[in-house]
Amino acid sequence: MVFTPFTGIDDHKKSITFGCAFLTHEDDDSFIWAFQQFLKSMSGKEPNYIITDQDKGILNTAQVVFKNARHCFCMWHIMKNVIDKIGSKIFKDTEFLSRLNNVVWSVDVEPGEFEENWAKVISEFSLEENKWLTCKFAERDKWIPAYFRNVPMGNILKTTQRSEILNSFFKRF
Repeated sequence: MVFTPFTGIDDHKKSITFGCAFLTHEDDDSFIWAFQQFLKSMSGKEPNYIITDQDKGILNTAQVVFKNARHCFCMWHIMKNVIDKIGSKIFKDTEFLSRLNNVVWSVDVEPGEFEENWAKVISEFSLEENKWLTCKFAERDKWIPAYFRNVPMGNILKTTQRSEILNSFFKRF
């Protein structure tokens, strides 16, 4: 079974669990059912934001059920995949990861400044042809903090780590 928590953030930036579901399948029907049940339990009030990994099933079904919520990608999941998508050699021989982290995690830059800094890092390490990085850049408005600067509590719209803690807890049982 897949444990699916619905975790939010209160006015004090503390995690709050609204509910959870145990799904036997990770398919569209299961996700739609879970999202509809969540919506029902919240008296039909949609969340303002949804932060998920980039699972295609979640992406499609969240948009079906939550028509007004802004869908964001979890930075932690994206950055966890960097080594696999870029190759471990660049991490052993360079300061690429450190430089990339400084660019993507910064909450003090405007979108234009982020784009300049990203381009510098990508150019310096000759990664202009990397399709995965090109795709992540194209989706930057869904996961880079510079694009959430004017959003209330936008500086914390970066990670599903709050839900990951609950997932880790339930995996032990």
